[in-house]
Amino acid sequence: CVYGAIYNAASVLWKEQRGGLRGGITRVYLWEAAGAVFGAILFSFILIEALSPFQAAIVAGGLLALTAAFGAPGGRVRAGGRAAALIGVSMLAAFSPSIDRRTIGAIYPGYRIVEHGSSRYGEIVVAERGGMRSVFAGGGRVFSHPEPERCEEMIHIPLLLCEEPRSILLLGSSLGGGLEEALKHRSIERIDCVELDGALFGAAGAAEGESGSGGRRVRRIAADGRFFIERGDERYDCVILSSPPPVNLQWNRFYTREFFEHVRAALRPGGVFAFTHPSHENMLTEEHATVLRILERTLEDVFSRVLVLPGATAHFIASERELDVDAIPERRGARGIDAPFVGEGYLPFRLTGERLDEMRTSLDRAGDPPLNTDARPALPLHELVLEGRKTGSRVMAGFGALLRIPSAAIGAAFVAIAIALFCMARFGPAARPRARAALAVSSVGLGSFLLQVLVLLSYQSFAGVLYTGIVMLTALFMAGAAAGAFSSSMREGWGRGALAAIHAGFIPLAAAPAIWTALLGSFRIPPAVGAAPFFLAAACAGFLTGAYYGIAVRTALSERSDRAPAALYAWDCFGACAGGLIGGMILIPSLGLAGTALCIALVHVLAVSLVAGRW
Repeated sequence: CVYGAIYNAASVLWKEQRGGLRGGITRVYLWEAAGAVFGAILFSFILIEALSPFQAAIVAGGLLALTAAFGAPGGRVRAGGRAAALIGVSMLAAFSPSIDRRTIGAIYPGYRIVEHGSSRYGEIVVAERGGMRSVFAGGGRVFSHPEPERCEEMIHIPLLLCEEPRSILLLGSSLGGGLEEALKHRSIERIDCVELDGALFGAAGAAEGESGSGGRRVRRIAADGRFFIERGDERYDCVILSSPPPVNLQWNRFYTREFFEHVRAALRPGGVFAFTHPSHENMLTEEHATVLRILERTLEDVFSRVLVLPGATAHFIASERELDVDAIPERRGARGIDAPFVGEGYLPFRLTGERLDEMRTSLDRAGDPPLNTDARPALPLHELVLEGRKTGSRVMAGFGALLRIPSAAIGAAFVAIAIALFCMARFGPAARPRARAALAVSSVGLGSFLLQVLVLLSYQSFAGVLYTGIVMLTALFMAGAAAGAFSSSMREGWGRGALAAIHAGFIPLAAAPAIWTALLGSFRIPPAVGAAPFFLAAACAGFLTGAYYGIAVRTALSERSDRAPAALYAWDCFGACAGGLIGGMILIPSLGLAGTALCIALVHVLAVSLVAGRW
């Protein structure tokens, strides 16, 4: 809200000081985009690398405060006020490490803080309560130690289904005692432990002690799990994944058919892949059964043998050979594994015939829901509905009705609504120049935002984690917007014809991420070469957006209309907001990336009819 108000005020200020409202709005847009690029680079590649998140926020806020003090127009802030701002910001920055240390305990009441630090991914805290040490990252609990039930089942069930495991890969499952349990299998010669944030290995040492060190058999790797398994050449007897449920598109990348295919390629003949998902001890709700069934169907599309073991945590086991659960007790005894939660006194009662039959009945009752793929991520929306049922959120649970609508009906509804809106703006009783301009600019905001989401999702499926990529892709979009705004300000002759050309340019650009992703799946391309088109697409989308905005302001806005000079900017932001909501919640889960790209193309085809008329 403040951001939009400042943009409007800056446009008015430019007119007062330099004259020319339309040129001022374009220049403010240009400098706003350039500032976004600077801020992204400063915060993500400098401040967050050298400082803790709290200190980085203090420095960033201090820079804004000094900008307000020293950049105020017309000398409205006196020298004394500027000096006070400079002193205050300097003192706050100097004392921020002490403030950070003293206030960390307030975030985790009831815990004794053992140690805390930070990495580029967030603040990491090791805290103790009741003899159990927990590791928190970014405010969320990553794991606790000891957690024997979780670790023993997660590690030993898949390893005991392997005849003689020698090489295993732990993706996020080594922390909290997982590595310690895996080392109990004496046949293992090598264990690769992969964590996105390498600082978690040090935190795990503080929480677990030295019991899980493992010596030379263990290799600790700081990397994105998906990127590692896609680009690695190692082969394993067992791959065990521990990842949060796919409640968002970030975590969903570990539960798609494409990821499962890469895991299968990384397994030796007869190898085993395993992961878990929260479940219920006995009866499953319809929403819960659907989520588990999507996971099972996606696994079955890749592996010939899939097991789903019931319990408070459902265990998914996949392989290309027969999986015999009855062999677990015998192998446990032969290997001398001390693990009570997979012993004769616990596991057989959990995996009774009645429970296995009830799980099978629940999954069969869910029918044949869609597979979860990179191009059509079906799970996140189902997970949100499930979470809404658990928490009593009517909004999240309400999306369950959306899931029952056929994809073809959703696509048809979008097409019908889009055509109706553009026809009303072009031929209806409210068909005024301002309305046409507002809808045209909104269509660019909607289309460019949706295109950015497609680029981000496609890039994520190729490169894994988005941490650095999302900064670069967003920064390049804003750099492109700045370049586009500058180009349009230098070309006074660009008018409605240029607007139509920009809309036409968005159409092939919308298809580019899906086409390039398909090519990446067919050929082995080096990471740098494979990533370049995604960055290029983001920059091109930004350029078209920035150029369009400048031309639209010059074409549609009168110099006398200074009551709300940033009105078109508001419509641009409104379109982006609508694109995020409609695309993220409806189009992408229902139609996939290709269907969403077609929706973007339709919007721009319709927008050409608007800019063809006189504004």
